[in-house]
Formats: sequence, structure tokens, C-alpha cells
Amino acid sequence: MPVSPASCFSASFLISGYRSRRLSVSRARSPVDANMLQYDTVLKFALVPSIIFFLISLVSVALTTHYWIIGDWIVPRAVQIVTSEFNERLQQYVTDDTIVYFTDPDSDATIVSGCLNLTAAVVALVAWSTLRKPDINTQSSAGKRRFWVLSVVVTTTGGATMALASLILHFTERGNNQYGCRHERLMMSGKLNTNQYCTREMAACNFQPKFIPSADRSNASIACNEAVTVKWLQIVLMTNALIVLALFSTQARLRRKSREMQLKEPLPETI
Repeated sequence: MPVSPASCFSASFLISGYRSRRLSVSRARSPVDANMLQYDTVLKFALVPSIIFFLISLVSVALTTHYWIIGDWIVPRAVQIVTSEFNERLQQYVTDDTIVYFTDPDSDATIVSGCLNLTAAVVALVAWSTLRKPDINTQSSAGKRRFWVLSVVVTTTGGATMALASLILHFTERGNNQYGCRHERLMMSGKLNTNQYCTREMAACNFQPKFIPSADRSNASIACNEAVTVKWLQIVLMTNALIVLALFSTQARLRRKSREMQLKEPLPETI
């Protein structure tokens, strides 16, 4: 049966109208889809720094615990130093019974920084898993979304602050003598006694290796290397915490913008 030109024209008119309507609907939806794609992409990217954050925090806590054990229980803190002062009556050089005391502020800040950043990393990983669930964008899940985002914000901010405090205290707690310690000299029972107040880094790196038995110097070297490593890891922890904070905050802002646009968007016409 032959097809008339009029029927071809009407069919093409209907098809073009249908296509233009579909195009207008897709254009109306495109900003929302773009925002959804953006926050989902940002959230995906947040996984890698969160995993790195967890591993570095775990290493920091492990190294801190290890060099604390070495410094407190393995490397001797009480040493006997032969001074340059000569006792004419005893015909021998005067000995100084010296005890090393570790300063508390930098030690406490370091372990608190490690534990707080480890907690922040665990919270970030749990938050990432929760915010990736399909039903998390519903209105009923708004409280859960806010809880996990705020948890990441609070813990990462606290972790970055403690890492900065730990790094600063590693320098401000140093003493002014040749070993980087502060000393106090006393006479007890007619004998010279000196107390050295050192950070764990200064004790293990500068003071103890010079006076402890040679058998213990390898342990002091290990404690020194670990203390220095943990000190500089504070910069990495602080940076990583701020990156995780920025990524989760950005995805929350984009997610909120996407939801607001979804609520304002008119329903598509039925075709």
C-alpha cells in the first residue's frame, strides 16, 4: 500500500516532538545528575586517603609504643659518668650518678595524637561505607548522614590539632645543654647526682648512647630512629587528616545541593 506524503510528514513531526520533549526533560535533570555524580566521585576518592590515614596512624601508635618500651624497660636510664673533677683525697675522678627522666608533655601528646588519628581513620572508613549505601539519600536517613559526616569532621580536626601540638612540643621541650636536655645537679650523701630531663628523642639519640654500655647502644639507636620517625609522621598525619576532612565535607555539601535541587525540580511530564 503506498504511503502518502502527509502521513510521512505527520509521523516525522510526532517523532521530532517526542525527541525534543525527551531532550528538555533530560536537560532539566542534568544539573541534579551532575551533582550526584560529583559527590559520588568525591566520596570514592575519599577511600584511598582514609586507608592511608589508618595505616600511618597504626604505624605511629606501634612505633610509639615500641620505643616507649625500649626507653622505659630495656635501655638503662641510670648511668655513672666520670667527670673531669679530680678528688685529691681519694686520688680518683669524681663520678656523677645521673638519671634520665623523660619529659611528659611531648610524650603524652604523641601517643594521644596517634590514638586520636587512628580513631579518626576508623570513623572515616565506617562513614565511607555507610554513606555509600543506596538508601542513605532518603529523608529518613538524614540524621545518619549528618552523624557520620560530623563524626569525621570532629575526629579529624582533633587528630590534626594533636599532631600539630605533638610536633611543636618535640621542639619546645628540648633543653639548652649539649644533649638537648635540661639538667639539675644535686649533692646527695656527699655524692654528686645529676638529673637529666630529656625528650625521648634527645635521650635516645644524644645522651644515652654516650654513657650506656655498648651492648645497649643498638637498642638506643632503634629507639632514636623510631622517635624521629614518629616526630615527622605527625606532619603526614596532620596533612592526611585535613585531606579526609576536606573530602567528606565537600561530598556532604554537594550531596545537600543535589537534594535541594531534587526537591525543587518539577516532576517530568508523562509521555
